[in-house]
Formats: sequence, structure tokens, C-alpha cells
Amino acid sequence: MRKFVFFLLFSCCIMTNLYAQQRLSLPDVDAIGYGADGSWIDLYTKLSTDRYAHRRLQIDRKEISISKASAAYQMVWHLYSCNDTLSRSDIEKAREYCVDANNLRSIALESYVGKTFDIKEDGNWKRNEEKSNCVLKFLRPDLAFIQQLRYTKADRYAYRVITTSSCVPDSVTTWRGMSQPLSPLVLELKGGKTVLLFAYRSFDYLLLPTIKGDQFVKLSRDCQPAELTEIGNKYAAAAPYDFMNIVLKDFLNVKKTDEGRYQLVNAFGENMLKQDYDSIICGNRFIVAHTKKGVDVYNLYLQKLDLGNAMVAYEIPNCMIGCINVLNEKGAFYCDETGGKMKNPWKIRLGVCGTVPHWTYSLFKKRGQYQLKYYTAGPGVTCEEDKRYVLSDCQPTDSISFLDGKKEYRCNGNSWFLGDLYVRPEWIRVGRNGKFGILAYDYKQPNDVEPKEGTVKYGDWERPLETYPVRTLKGKTILPMVYDSIMMHNDGYIYFYKGGKVGIYSYNDAPVYDELKQSTRYFYHIVKDGVNGWLDLKKNKEYLLNNTDNR
Repeated sequence: MRKFVFFLLFSCCIMTNLYAQQRLSLPDVDAIGYGADGSWIDLYTKLSTDRYAHRRLQIDRKEISISKASAAYQMVWHLYSCNDTLSRSDIEKAREYCVDANNLRSIALESYVGKTFDIKEDGNWKRNEEKSNCVLKFLRPDLAFIQQLRYTKADRYAYRVITTSSCVPDSVTTWRGMSQPLSPLVLELKGGKTVLLFAYRSFDYLLLPTIKGDQFVKLSRDCQPAELTEIGNKYAAAAPYDFMNIVLKDFLNVKKTDEGRYQLVNAFGENMLKQDYDSIICGNRFIVAHTKKGVDVYNLYLQKLDLGNAMVAYEIPNCMIGCINVLNEKGAFYCDETGGKMKNPWKIRLGVCGTVPHWTYSLFKKRGQYQLKYYTAGPGVTCEEDKRYVLSDCQPTDSISFLDGKKEYRCNGNSWFLGDLYVRPEWIRVGRNGKFGILAYDYKQPNDVEPKEGTVKYGDWERPLETYPVRTLKGKTILPMVYDSIMMHNDGYIYFYKGGKVGIYSYNDAPVYDELKQSTRYFYHIVKDGVNGWLDLKKNKEYLLNNTDNR
């Protein structure tokens, strides 16, 4: 029985060589073997005539410690040594394919970076879509893509998930498809001969630079080598699909150094931004790196965007194309992944469920008392419910509404998913003697209550209906009735006004601004004590334009 000795060829320290962890040099290896199982590559070293030492090479993407304070997914080499030796015939029986180092060339990974190749596999590879082209794209030294591309309209290649930088209209015929992100690895054999390996969790592909030309191998049931043909910018229009299916943390992570600074590192531990920052946020489509003076913003190509003297920036989630909200010395705006300005974010089209509950909250006056009706219906419930509550704190002469000023609020089981305005129907806006406040009520029924059973008709169709006894509730004061006005705006925040000033409830203890107006999702233009500025509502931080000290 074979016995394996395990060697871990990996260091948690970042090497000075750019490819120190990406490259593995084994100058004693005379040949390699591979098959349909990409779990390992066999390595053979010639000991004498027809006798070879045998080792196995594996790669893994593991979450490991990369500093005292950080862990990240990194590529780890594993080399196993077998105690027995093999003849050439043993090797050819054990592995489907064997390649001698003498039949390979020495190549540099850098010579492939930025290039795209057609993979001439004669239609033998399994595809998600028929008549698609298989493509190898080297984006960076640490990142490559296998792509399946079709020249088509978006009838089947709709933007189902986040893409990048631009959105091509569905009616346009162009290159569209999907991408598989991979980490390129360099294996150096005897005589400096080279093999390029491509891995995600294990080896997926090989590039064999033979004397006759480059051959590309998919480690699957059909391991027949395919030819590579460089095609220039033929597929440039497919760039929006580059990062379509990437799990970013498998390729980029934030490392905290022992000095308390932060780096963006790739799967080989390399500092991809070439400098340290006070903090780094690695989002879905952008990297936001903070300095004492402001922020630097990078896209997934690791290009630094020209955003002026940006003070703060936040990525907008769930967008069809990457969108970031920026505040610089000139104001607040949206940008796409190229740094171009956008009028508004392009949100992803969301599908919803049709069989969800529907809720209706209604305010009305009955016999001199204000009441709330809470009605549950819709295809998501088997029985409709009618619950009513007397709001005992509200006087007959009061004016009451929900926070948006309306007396009815409707929502359903999809509302939160779609981001519809939620007016907090438990909070009632009460006007009394020309002043406004907010009272909160708890619309619950006792556990032992027994509703009256009945039916409700919809034409010839009837549904069960449960009608609960009317309950009397006493509210809790959220805001006292001392304000000139209170209103929830379309941004979902509660604005309260007094003495010509305005504020946002829960962010301000009292109205403090002369003017307050939303400009973008996270940034509001303000005038405070006659001074213009901006409010970062995400952090509740003010930037006053004639004051270098931001509050």
C-alpha cells in the first residue's frame, strides 16, 4: 500500500516576488500526468532507466490566517510523495495522459495577461447554451476567466444577476454569456519548462505550452487538448459579463497588518492596491479604501476611479450595474464602475411571489372615537381577518393619519423584498391645537380571544372570515405634540419641524437645519446656521463647506 508524506508548501508571509506563492518550482520533475479528475496532478522524476519517483500535487482554496488579526481565502499547495517507484508502462496505465517536460516550452504568465483566446475544442465541451464559443480570458496575473459567449439578443441572456460597468439593451445583438473565474498558477519543471494551471477549489484546466503550440486541457471526462487562438478584441462587448458569477471573497480579501493598517490581498497574499489604508471595504462591485483625507474607490478591475477629492463613498446594493454614491468637494452624485456619472442607480429586476398575504390598515372615526382597522386578506392566507382597535389617546378634535399623511396604508408579503415605503402603521401622526406628535400602538390580540367566524363574498366565491372583538388601546408617546409639522418623506425618514428648523427623527434630537433636502440615497444637502453643507445620513455626519472640521 502506498504511503504518502504530506508537505505543505505555503507561507502566511507575503513574498517579495510577485508570483512567489503563485509559482511552484520543481526542477527535478521530468513529466506530469493528468486525467479526468482534477483533484491532483501526478509528477514523475526519472531515477534511472525506466524508473520514476512519483509525487502528487494538489491545490486548495482555504480560509487561513494571513496576519495576527486577519483570515482570508488563499491558494495553498500540497505535495504528496509516494514511497514506491514506477516504470513508464506503469505511468501510462495509471494516468490517461502523460507529458514529458522535454516536449514543453518555457513561458511567462505575464505574456498572456490582457489577452483573450478562442478555445478550439470542436464542440466537445459541455455547454450551458448551444452554439456558444468557449473563450479563455486573462484579466490580471492573478485572475482569468473561462467564458461561454453567444452573439445574440438578450432573449435568453437577460441580466439576471449583477453585471458590470454598462448595460446593453436587450434588443441589441452582441456578445453575451457567462464567466467562470479561476486563479492562474505556474508550475515550473526541469529545464525551466512551464505548465499553467487554472484552479478554483481544485485544478480545472491546464495550459500546456508544447513545442508545436499551446494546448488547453479541461480536466473532465474528455481531456483531449484543444488549441488556443488569440483573437484580440473580438469579444470586447462581453466585458459586462466578466464578473457576473464571481464570489469576490474567494479572490480578494482585506488584511489587517500588524501595524493596524489594511491591505487588499488576492488569493496569493499579494497587496493588490500597492499601499496600505486606514480601512478597506470590499463590496460586491467596488473597493472603498479610506485615508485620513478621504477615500479612494476602485472597481473590480482594480482601476482607481477619478472622483475628485472624494470624502466618503458607499456602494448601492442590488444594482443591475455597479453603482456607488460619492460625496466630494463639489457635491453628491452616483457613478458606475468606469467612473462615469449616473442619474440614478439601475436596480435589479426582481421577481415576486403571487401567493402572499395582503394587509390593509385604515384610520376612521366612529361614534366620536378614532379607530384603526387591521385587515388581512390575499391568496397567501386561507382565512381573512378583521381586527379593530380604539385609539383612546386620540381626541375627537384631533387630526390623525399615518406618518405619510394618509389614512390608509396597504402592503403585502412582497413589500419588504421590493423595498416599498414602510410607513410604520403602529405609529400614528396626531395633530392637536396646531401642533403634531407621534403615538405608538401595539396591535395585538390576547392569546385567549375567540374571533367570530363568518364568510366574505367575492361574487359567487366565498372565503372564511374571522372578526375579532374591538380592543381599546393606549398609546406610547414617541414625539410629544409640540412640533409644527411631522411627515414621513419618500426616503422613509421622519422629518419634524419647529421654529423654522427641520430635522430627521432618531438622527437629530431636535430640528437643527435651516434647510434639509435629499440629494442622493445617502447624502442630503443642508443649511445649518446659514452655512451650506452635506449630511451623510448613513453615519449621521455633517460636512460643512466653510469649515474644515467635519462634525
